[in-house]
Parts: sequence; structure tokens; C-alpha cells
Amino acid sequence: MSAYKVHWCLAVIIKIVCIYPNGAISQVATDTPVSEPEPEPEPEPTTTKMMTPTPEPWNGRLPYNVIPVRYELTLTPYLYPEDVGDTAPGDRRFTFDGEVNIHAKCHEVTDMITMHINNITIHTLKVVKMTDSSQTDLLDSYSIDENYQFLHLKLNTMMEKDEDYEIFITYLGELWNGLAGFYRSSYINEAGEEVWLATTQMQATDARRALPCWDEPDFRAVFDTTIRHRADMVALSNSIETSITDWEAYPGWKETVYKRTPNMPTYLLAFVVSDFVYTEDTTTNGVLFRVWSRPGAKEAQAYALDQGTRQTTYFEEYFDIAYPLEKQDMMAIPDFSAGAMENWGLILYRETALLYDPEVNSASNKQRVSVVVSHELAHQWFGNLVTPIWWDDLWLNEGFASYVEYLGVNHTEPTWEMMAQFLVSDLHYVFTLDALGTSHPVRVPVNSPEEISEIFDTISYSKGASILRMLNWILTEEVFSIGLSEYLMLHSYGNTDSDDLWAALTYADRDHGGRDVKKIMDTWTLQMGYPLVSFDRLDSDNTKVNVTQKHFLINPDSPVEDKYGDLGYVWEVEVSHTHKSEMEFDDPIRSFLARESGVVVDLASGIKTDDWYLANVKQYGYYRINYDAENWERLTAQLNADHTMLPVENRAQLIDDAFNMARSGDLDQVTALALTNYLDKETEYLPWDATLAVMAYIRDMFSRYSGYGPLEKYMLEKITPLYQDLGWNDDPINDPHLEQYNRINAVHTACFYGLEDCRQTASMLYHEYMGNTSVNPITPNLKDITYCNGIREGGQDEWEFGLERYQITTDSSEKSKWLYALACSQEPWILSRYLELAFDDSVVRRQDATYVIRYTADNYVGRALAWDFTRANWDKLREDFGGSSFSFGNLINDVTQHFNTEFDLEQLIEFGVGRDFGSATRAYEQAIEKTKINIKWMQENAEEVAQWLEDQ
Repeated sequence: MSAYKVHWCLAVIIKIVCIYPNGAISQVATDTPVSEPEPEPEPEPTTTKMMTPTPEPWNGRLPYNVIPVRYELTLTPYLYPEDVGDTAPGDRRFTFDGEVNIHAKCHEVTDMITMHINNITIHTLKVVKMTDSSQTDLLDSYSIDENYQFLHLKLNTMMEKDEDYEIFITYLGELWNGLAGFYRSSYINEAGEEVWLATTQMQATDARRALPCWDEPDFRAVFDTTIRHRADMVALSNSIETSITDWEAYPGWKETVYKRTPNMPTYLLAFVVSDFVYTEDTTTNGVLFRVWSRPGAKEAQAYALDQGTRQTTYFEEYFDIAYPLEKQDMMAIPDFSAGAMENWGLILYRETALLYDPEVNSASNKQRVSVVVSHELAHQWFGNLVTPIWWDDLWLNEGFASYVEYLGVNHTEPTWEMMAQFLVSDLHYVFTLDALGTSHPVRVPVNSPEEISEIFDTISYSKGASILRMLNWILTEEVFSIGLSEYLMLHSYGNTDSDDLWAALTYADRDHGGRDVKKIMDTWTLQMGYPLVSFDRLDSDNTKVNVTQKHFLINPDSPVEDKYGDLGYVWEVEVSHTHKSEMEFDDPIRSFLARESGVVVDLASGIKTDDWYLANVKQYGYYRINYDAENWERLTAQLNADHTMLPVENRAQLIDDAFNMARSGDLDQVTALALTNYLDKETEYLPWDATLAVMAYIRDMFSRYSGYGPLEKYMLEKITPLYQDLGWNDDPINDPHLEQYNRINAVHTACFYGLEDCRQTASMLYHEYMGNTSVNPITPNLKDITYCNGIREGGQDEWEFGLERYQITTDSSEKSKWLYALACSQEPWILSRYLELAFDDSVVRRQDATYVIRYTADNYVGRALAWDFTRANWDKLREDFGGSSFSFGNLINDVTQHFNTEFDLEQLIEFGVGRDFGSATRAYEQAIEKTKINIKWMQENAEEVAQWLEDQ
């Protein structure tokens, strides 16, 4: 163990802020420094605000009559057979002993204490009044409500208001393999031995698997944690270690004690017991930073350590608030359900999200590490320091971190053009989902654990990020950052809802735009979807346009889900615009639609009658733009004449908007397709990535249709110049980052559509590697493509080689590449064999099982196999993954995304009869809607699109 740094805390100037009922804010500056609370005295119980209950009747919320203040927690996990000695008799491997002493305050007179519990066996239970010197046990009886996962403690006397009580519980828990709560994971070391560890994932409702507790975000408390563990292992928790001593009761074991945590919700609690090793550094402001992994991956820790230390300092400066703990640990877990989890002071990651080896991993692996590290560090303030009252406002956590992650990476990797990448990574992707009638608002009522899991989805993350990016643009970066800092300082160590953020931003804007932020943002958070904003030149005056808005639906005939309510599906829209004679792309004119269906806008003086005009400059707005036919023709002509006259962001926007409006019927297919004619001259990543995304939809629809041939020919014609320009000569060290991304797209597209040079090169490299595995001749950036094509063009031998490499490699990112490539086979029997391996834990990690099915479904040959496999094994999939909306919902989406016939729809509907989809319920509903949309698209557009492609 390394020497631990002295506790550091930076004093900041706090302002006393009062929010009045009308939303106005008064403020008095003081010179009071604030820091993490000292261990004593205990903090007052925190229930800062109670939300209006969600409208559905549900009795699963905890009462506020008794509030936890402090947990004294001791855990002893048993991972190996020899761990279980006389102190833990019986079959106790993969269990843990727990002792918790909960200090609580009575807020309302009651004789019942209710908290959460799940899969825990209670040994002893006692309740005492802290001022009672005799320590008389007040417990009469206890019961467990499995439906709501409640532990009810019935007392033999009434508790007194404002008095303090202690609840003593000893218990037994399970270190299960379910990737939630306190669970077990393992890896194979260099000696071929299986090495075990105990780790956690509490969010959203699984802290109750580790200890009886008030497992809702509004019940903040401090934690004094002690972990007893084998002497050859290391134990970590949220706060820094204060002592590591021999455990006298159990020779060969240690007892690690940790500093008291800040006041925090249970879902941020974390602990890991492992044999992991670390590298460390100290941030500019003195925070001890450690990155941990299994010993064999230590060399891959350096990049995350560099990014983490620098991004932490950046966020301290951006939020103007010091990081409140003295250490930050980041650990790569072999089995982890999410990408990462922002536990305060102990962030846990999938290995692919934390470890990066430049000799083996690609540019996209590198960016993923930096982005995920930035996302989780942003949470240390937005989510941890200030937490939503209830999961209705999950988007405040995830949407904010999903936006600010770009700022953190933009600071540490300024050449990556992260702010432009936002469009194709988040905005365009969520646009597609939010155009469905089965979408949902970002702020949505939820109750049960499965409903909570269901909203950990693209709407909460990417739409949340997109509307915050738009708000930043509306208010300006200066006002936005000041408002965030005020919000975080005012509500530190407390809980809030969306309105608290809007109040702080409204106050920050008081001397600038004077906007009512809540009035604006309610239209974007309380109703689903977004507007299509249409610009139409007035015949009487070419300098003016009529601007209208309507709810954009990819299928206007889809019924709109109204259970969450709406605001008439009109929005407060601020839109920017410029024109050919002006071309002001950095500070364009802005116009405002204040929840109006239409308004006449002046395009600005100096516009000529034959000028094109451009709206939503650099696509800051969360809406699509349509134009009159003449303006579409002029923009298309500009792309063909000199596409560089338009910003790269708008070239991507035009293509994404046009193709999606063509799907909805708001634009004809020919106008959208004509925008792609210029692409043989396009060399930038963003427009190409946007194009490949929209053309992938046509590709999927045409996979069983005669139009696929013309599509293949057209795409090869457009991609070949880019392929020839970039080729296979990849230099990950010196090539610009987005050039590497562009090369990956170009080579992948060329190989996918059958360019002979591409496929021959991929096959040659694959067989060269088969012949000499000591040297991999394939550049990291092109491994995905080469591995996939080598297996697709090969047979059983090539697939067996891939499976062998998948099992041999210890690099998690390399493993992921082989996991994808193994699904590229064109042999149905091989793909069937691969699907069976999804449930073989000795081959495929539990966290990766659904990827085997999803990747197989992405292969035209494997689609029906994946669908049949999913249906045949539904009960097991539901049991294993039903609690994770990401893996489970994505599985439903991917195995059904190609459905476009009435027979497909009948099968999908029949599959759902009498079936509980759990956290994938919305994904299933959306699968039905999207299948109907696909059927309609084929009926109305397939022939026209195929003919246009044929004519080119």
C-alpha cells in the first residue's frame, strides 16, 4: 500500500441564496469557506424536499417518519473455500457476514420502522433509544414484504419525535453472480488460475442486497465502513483508508477501516475486495488518484490515470467547487453490467471503459476511455454532491453527465473535435427514438425498481444531454456555467429536482437575457418528442419566411402515448439562421417561437433573391429543419458546387434531417437522396458518419429486397474515393483522430458492400495472422473490420481461429472485437453454435451474453437464428438480464430492428401475448411501432428509392 496523502480541501466562497415562491432569487455574499463535513457531530437527517407522488397508485415508497443519519457497517466476504473456517461454519462460500448499526431520528411519532432489504438473512435485530442508559430493546417483531422489498420493524412502544434511535442488525448476504448489489466476479490469471473478487453495483435499487437500509436517493446519510478480508487481498470503499490491521479473531485476515463518507444516498455506496494493483498520481489540487486493475492489465492503466487527474482539475475549475474527497479510486471490474458507475470516491468500470493499451487498442477504444472517465467524474458533482430527490429526475444526473463529458474530453484532447462529434454520437441517434409515439419525456414518473431501470435509456442520457447543450447555447456558456456553480453550491450534500436547476439558471441570466428558464425548459422536459421547424419563403417578399412548428413523428399515423401528459406538443424554440450572402456561422441571427405554431421571420438585410438560407446553424437546437422546395434545391446545388462553404456540422445535419423527414413523409425521397450526390468529394468524418447512419436504414430494409443491388453499387461509387484516399495505411500515433475514425468508416463500408480490394486485403491480413500469432499485422483501428471479414469470407477454420483468440486474449477491448467478429460467419450452423455459447460462462462472460445474440442478429444470415434463440430462451434471458434496461432493452431492439413484413409483425405481437417484459417493456412497445413504420416505408418508398439508385 502506498502512503496516503493528508486530507485536502479547498475553501470556496459561498453565497447565501434565498429562492422565493415566485422563482426570484436574492443573494448575499459571505466569506464562509465550505468543505466536506467533519466526522463529528453527525449531520442532521436529510429530506430536503418531497416530490408530489407519481399519479399511479403504488405503495413502495418509504415513509419519512424515521430518517437514517449514520450507518456503521462491517462486512466480511468469503470468496474461497479456505475462507470458511470455524467462525463461518457450513456451506458459506460466496456469502458475506454483515453487521450494521443504524443511527436514525424520529420525525413523526410511530411504532413502525420501515427500510429496504433484499436477499438477506437476518441473524439478530435490536432497536434502542440512544438516550436510554439501560439500552432496553424496543423491538416487538419484524416482517419482510417481498413485493416491495420492505423490512418492517414493529416496536413495543411509540417512538418519540426528534429523538435519536439505534438499530442493530447482524445478517448473512449472498455474493451472487447477478452483477447487482454485493456480488462476485473473477478472472483467469497468467498461471491459468481463477481468481475471485467481491464488488458492488448499487444503482438504482440494489444497496438493499448489501445491507438493510433506506434505499431511496432522498435518504442521505454518512457511512462508517469496515471491511474484513484475506491478508493477500485489498479492500476499498468510498473514503480513504484510515487503518489496516490484523483481525485478531481470524488469523491471516485484515481489517480495513475507512474515513466517514460525506452525506450521500445509498446507491453511491461501494466496496471491492480483490488482489488488484494500482498506479497513482496526485491532481494539481492535491487529490490522490489511483487506477486499479487485475495485475496483468497494469500497463493499460496509464491513459485513464492521465485523463482522470486532468479532468478532475478541469471540473473543479468549471464548477468552481473543489472535489470534496481526498482520494479518487477508479477500478476496472472483469464482470460489470453497466459501462461504469459513479460511486463517490470509488468509480467502477467495465475493463473496456477504463483500460487502454496503445499497442493493442484502437482510437475508438481510447476515446471511450476518456469519455467514460469524464462522464463519471462529472457525476462526482452533478449526481453525488447534488442528487435528484427521486428517479423521476434521473435525467438531471445522466443527461448532464452525458453533456459535460464532452467538455472534459475537449479539455484533455482538444484536437478530437468532441463538440462536433456530439451530433453523430448523441443528437442524431436520440432523434430517431424520440420521433416515436412510444417515446417518453426526459422527466417521467416512475415507481417500481423495474420502472426505474427502464428509464436508464437513451432519452434520459442523450436527449437530456442534447437539450442541455441547446440551453447552453441559448443562455451562453458564461451564464450557463455560473448558473451551474450557483446550483451546486446552494444544494451541496442535498437533493433537488429540475425546477431547482431552472431557478439557478434563471438567476444567472437575470442581467443578460432575462429569460424564464423554467418556462422554456418545461416544454422540452415535460413532454416527449421534439418539433419539426419548417421555413417557407413568402412569395411576396423573398427576405421573409414563415416559420412553423409541429410535433415530428417518424410515422405521423402512430398513436402518441399520452399517459405522461403534454403541453400541446408545442415548444419554446430559439432558432438561428444565415444565408449565402452573409454566411455568418459563428454568431448568426436568432429568432424565437414562443410556443406559437407560426411566426414570420426576417432573414436579414442583404439577402439576394437567389440565395440559399440555412437554419439551426451548427445544429445546436433540438429540432429538425425543413425548407421550401426551392431552398432545398439551392442547398443541394451548393453541396455539389463547393460543399466546404457550409459548416461540417450542417452538412451532417442536412443529410440526417432530410432522410428522416423523407421517412416521415415531410420531404420527398428524391430530395433527400440527391443530397448524397456530392459525397464522392466529401472527406470529413461528420457528414460521412451521418450518411452511413441513414443509409444503414435503407440497407437493412433492402436486405431481402431487389433494391439491395442498386444500393450496393451506389454506395461503392461514393465510398471508393474516400477508401482510396485513406486506405489501410493507418498511423494511430500521428494521424489526426477524426481521420482515423474516417478511415475506419471508409474501410468498413468498402468491405461491407463488397469492394474486392478491401475484402482481399482483409482476408490476406487475417490469414497472415493465422499463420503467425506471435505478430499481429493488423493495425488496432482496423481489427474489427479485418477480423469480421476474415471470418465472413472464410469457413470453419477461420471461425475456430477467432474463437481461440477470443478465449486466449486477456485484453478486454481485444476480446470485444473477437466477440463481434465471431458473429460475422455466413454459415448458419456456426452461428447456431455461437448462440449456444452465450450461456456458457466458461467461454462468454455474463456481462457479454446479450452481445452474442445482438451481434448475430446484425448479420443477415443470423437474424432469424437470433430471433428464434431469443424466443426459445426468453425465460432465462428475463431472469438473468431483466433488471438491466440497457442490456435487455437493447437486445429486444437489435433482434427486431430489421422486421419489415406483416409476418414479422404477427410474430412479434404473438411473442408478447401474456408476457412480462420487465425493464424492456418500452423497448418491446417501440419494437412493434418501429416494425409498423418499416412496413409502411417498404410499401410507400422502396420502389421509388430503388429506382433512383438504379438511375444514378
